[in-house]
Amino acid sequence: MSNLEQIFIMIGAIAGSTALWKFFETRMRIKAEQRKEMFDNSDSSQYREDLKERVEKLTKQLEEANKKILALTEKVSALEVENKFLQKEIDILKSK
Repeated sequence: MSNLEQIFIMIGAIAGSTALWKFFETRMRIKAEQRKEMFDNSDSSQYREDLKERVEKLTKQLEEANKKILALTEKVSALEVENKFLQKEIDILKSK
């Protein structure tokens, strides 16, 4: 084999391997995009988004309920103190 033949073979091999690499790279990118598109359009993805919205809504409701519970607890404490004072007054009035 002459040097000229070896050079042509080398150029052909390099060109062929570059073309093959680009082909496989493009093919892998297209498959990845198709998988992503299938995943985004699937029912499980939509179901998951619905669950996220429900969790956010329930979290807000829980926070509101906790605030209401704290307010009611304060009122109960105030009523207990008032009840103690009224009980003392009743005891004083009974002893007279």
